[in-house]
Formats: sequence, structure tokens, C-alpha cells
Amino acid sequence: MVKVTELSEQEISEIGEAFADYAYADGEKGMSYIFDSRDKLKDYICGFARAMLAAGLLYSTSENHEAFVAYRYSKDKMKASAGFVLIKEVLKTLGPGGAFRMLKAMSSGGPSYEDTFKKTKKPYIFVGMVVVRRKYQGQGYMRKVMDIAFAEGDRLRVPVILETDAKSKCDKYVHLGMQLAGIRDIGEFGKLYDMIKYPRTENS
Repeated sequence: MVKVTELSEQEISEIGEAFADYAYADGEKGMSYIFDSRDKLKDYICGFARAMLAAGLLYSTSENHEAFVAYRYSKDKMKASAGFVLIKEVLKTLGPGGAFRMLKAMSSGGPSYEDTFKKTKKPYIFVGMVVVRRKYQGQGYMRKVMDIAFAEGDRLRVPVILETDAKSKCDKYVHLGMQLAGIRDIGEFGKLYDMIKYPRTENS
């Protein structure tokens, strides 16, 4: 595991492409329906990766950067500069109207699992991005990169949570040891799946 402190533009582009070219199952919508085009989705994900890099929240499986995971411990605050990068990318790819439409859709499904944790003030790790670069897909790197976040959850003795936008992705996380905590219907954009992985105990 390595903490990522810099990325080439090629690597950032490949992160965006891995998301934009995901093969959703029949009937699934996912994030692609929020954006006007594949390129806008790619640009948004590239911007998100830049924000996570600026926040110091991006990790990879090795110096070869086969796969990436971005996560944040709930007790740590994200740098304001990283937040500005993210807001800028949202507005650039969606515009003010599109950003409002996305936020409205997200809230229509009810509170997220992260919202529930915040309300109860229970500590957790939130995973905001998981991606395997295209040439490394199908080689077990998703498990390796998720193990980075899981190990941190075990170390801090807190659950690891994330949300994903497709049943096919949900099934992959279940295969890696996570549990489905809830499903939120967000109307025309499909569904969001809240996932959780509890920390290991001394007997497990």
C-alpha cells in the first residue's frame, strides 16, 4: 500500500475512463444517467480524483498504481482546498442546474448510511472512490485495494462504509466481504446501495 502524492495526467485520465466505461448490467442506470455524455462523466471523475489527491486521501496498491482507493476517517476534516476543487469540477461538468438536479435526486432517496452515522456520532471510514485501471482489471486488484481501507478500519476498530450505484457493483463488494446495509431509490437515476464492512474482532 502506498499513499499517492502525485499523479500523471495520463493516470488521472485512466481513472476517469475506468468509471466512464463501466459496463452496467441490463436495466441498471448508474452515474452515467446524471451526465449528458460519457466525456462529462469522465471529466467529473478526473476532477474527483484530483480533489482526493489534494486532500491527501488517495491510496494505491503499489508504486505502479494498478488500483486506487480514496477514503476518509470521519474524525478527520477534509482540506478546504480539496473541497473547492470538487465543487469546481461538479459545476464545470453539470452546471448549476445539473448540480442542483443531482443533489435533489440524491436526497430524494432518503438519508444515506453515512448520514445515519453522522447523526449518531459514531466513527467510521467512508470510501469515496474505488477504481482499477483498465489494463489491471480482472487480476484481483479490486480486492487488494479494498483491503487497504479494510485494514484501516480494523486498525481503528471502526466500520468501513461506501455507496455504489449499481446492483452489479454491490454484488462485487459483497463478494469482498461487505454487507448490504440499505437501498435508496433515487428516481430517474436508479438506485444507490449502501455497503458496510465491520472491523475484525480478536476472534475473527
